[in-house]
Parts: sequence; C-alpha cells; structure tokens
Amino acid sequence: MQNMDDALRLLNPWWEDGKVSEELAKSYKRESFKKMQEFKKYKQIIILTGLRRVGKTTLLYQAVKELLNEIHAKNIFYFSFDKEVDDIVELFENYKELTGVDYKKEKISVLFDEITKFKLWASELKLIYDACPNIKFYISSSSSINLEEEAIKNLAGRYFLINICPLNFKEFLELRGKEKIIKNYKLYYREIKREFFSYLKRSFPETVSWDNELVIKDYLRTTIIDKIIKSDIPERFNNINKKLLFTLLDLFFKEPGFYLDYDNLSKSLRISKNTLYPHIFYLEFCYLIRIIRNFRPSTLSASRKLQRVYPYWWNLAYCYGENNDKIIESFVLSTIDGNHYWRDIEKEIDFLKIDGKNIIPIEVKNKEIIEERELNTLRLFMDKYKIKKSLVLYLGDENIKKCNSGVIQFIPFWKWLLEKDKN
Repeated sequence: MQNMDDALRLLNPWWEDGKVSEELAKSYKRESFKKMQEFKKYKQIIILTGLRRVGKTTLLYQAVKELLNEIHAKNIFYFSFDKEVDDIVELFENYKELTGVDYKKEKISVLFDEITKFKLWASELKLIYDACPNIKFYISSSSSINLEEEAIKNLAGRYFLINICPLNFKEFLELRGKEKIIKNYKLYYREIKREFFSYLKRSFPETVSWDNELVIKDYLRTTIIDKIIKSDIPERFNNINKKLLFTLLDLFFKEPGFYLDYDNLSKSLRISKNTLYPHIFYLEFCYLIRIIRNFRPSTLSASRKLQRVYPYWWNLAYCYGENNDKIIESFVLSTIDGNHYWRDIEKEIDFLKIDGKNIIPIEVKNKEIIEERELNTLRLFMDKYKIKKSLVLYLGDENIKKCNSGVIQFIPFWKWLLEKDKN
C-alpha cells in the first residue's frame, strides 16, 4: 500500500503544489491537443493511441495543466500502467484514501496512461464509467489493435478515439521557429528543401532540435524499437521469439517495400509459417510495420499475394540504413496512411489513395526531373480505369500534365505536406 501511495504522489505532484511542470506539459500545443480539448465537453472517454514516443503522455499532462484552471488539483488523477496493478477499482480506493476525494460522487478527471498493459482494462473501465457519470476519463495506449478491439467490444458509444502521429511538417517547422517558411515557402525554397530532409529524420517530438544523426538513430532504436520488442510485445503475448522479431525488422527496414511471400520467407528463415504469421502480426500490433496489398479495381478487392511491408513510420528505417529512395517512399505511405499499391506483371504504381470509389494513384520520385517514360504506367492505369487525377510527388517544381482520361499533378513534397496540414 505504501509503495502505491508513494507512486501516486510522485505521478500527481499537483496534489501538493497545484502545478504541473513545463517539462511534463510542454508549452507547444499540437493539433491533436486542440482536438482533445474539443472532445472534453462530452461525457465520452477520450482515447489517445499511437506509437511510443509520439507524445501521448505529454498530451495527458497538457490536459492536466488546463484542468488545473477548472477543478481542484486533487480532483485530477493521473496514473501510468507502466506500474503494475491488480485491480482498477482498488486503484481508485487508493486515490480516495490518499486525497480524501470521493470518486463516486465528486466531479473528477482521470488520466490513465498505457492502460492496455492492464489486461482487464476495458471491462473494468466500462463498469466504472457506467456507475460513475461524474468521472471524465482520458486514456492512452501504444497497442492500437488491442485497444480498438476491446473498445469496440466493451465501450461502444462511450469513447472518442484520437490517433496520435509523429509531428506533421507544419508542427515540425513551428517547433523549429520556422513559421516564416510556412507563410511563404516559395520565397524560402532552398531553406524549406533543407528542412524537409531534416524532417524526414526528426519527426518524433524529442528529436526536433537534435543535430547528431547517430544519436537520433540510437534513440529510435533503443527507446522505440527495442522497448517494443523486449517489453511491450512479451507483456502482451506468450511464446515470443525476440530474435525472430529483430530478424524480421532487419529484413523489412533495410528494404522498405519488402515483398512478403510467407512460403519463401519461412523457408529462408527455417521456421514454420505457424510461427511466422503471429510474429509478423505482433510487429503490426505495435505500430512497427504496415502491410499494404495489391489492389484489383475490377473486383474491388485486394490480393493476398504480393503484400508489401513498410515501416509504420518511415524514420524508423533510418536505424537500418539510408536507402533514401525507399525511405521517401515510406514517408509518403505513412503520411497518406495508405493500404494499397498496384502491380500487374512488371508494371507497378507506388500507392493508391482510396476514398470510397475515388482512387488517386500516387508515384513517389526522389528526384527533380521526371522522364516521360517514367509516366507510362501511370497513364496506362489512368486510361484503363478512367482515373481523372493522379499525383507525382517529387523534388521538382509544381506542374500539371494532361493525359487521355485526366491530369497528372506534379507536386513538390513540401508543398504537398503544408497544403495537407491545412486540412
């Protein structure tokens, strides 16, 4: 009991001094914070999900700072499930004994960090949510699939989900004090190009101002990749082969866009497919990889064959080498949150952005000049499926070319990002 009391005091310093430090609640507010504030007025649970180190805990502490202007400090209860507990109701009783706040009657705000580390989190949270309408919950998790499955099963109609991503380009520039570039990126062409390549390596909030790229790589590997494989996955699943997980990441991250053939891969690794399948799933589960599928517009279905594997967030691949063409390709996929590409015999289009029946083919080129022959497959796809618009994202100038069925838009990466971040 005393250990838990000490932990609660340590995690909730505002109970004593009414303050939360700027080291915990950073002064810069991201777009996701504004979204969280919009949802605050509703009874529903606010759920923050996303990869490790993207800033979920910072957002919770920023919420605490705002709440300190609205309710008494002892009515704000933060807990991280990095510390093991046996029962959430018992945790509330500890809180009540320590603060004197009757959580069953008084208006309180509860912020639970990494809640899915507690296996029965959804059912216990539902029990308290339904029994105590006076409690406003904010929760976070780095395990997206588990969180969403349990939320759908146990908390239907009781939550708003906010997916926290690494910094977008606009946020990155603001944190670097480069607001002038955002307002007039045409004038600052050379500078924005430099900042774009810097952003590709520094989209995690803590790394924005770091100069040493070796330190950045070590940070990504030790605080994200190693933590997930050595701690997060074994805590959630049984019979984990950590060596296999690292081997798979080595394959996937050294060659983003890896063609996934389970038969060949199981043979080359000398393991059964029954072992391979779950270990690839674990990497998906914890936001380390994403798998995209070959799209067949004629049947509106995705082929199970020729799946491709990319890092979930592109800069994780920097730890495994600097294949800039593939990393920029991964960056576009992460940014559009894509699920499909297209391949037919030897012809291939990098990605398809699909919104209902609307399909936008996207080609990614790490160059300033695009040869006409490089557009042949794009034109073929557009003509075959009557596509009105396609995108070529590259390092050159903005341009438009007409083809038989529509137009091909050429957009530099930085303009595409800044225009996208406005929406």
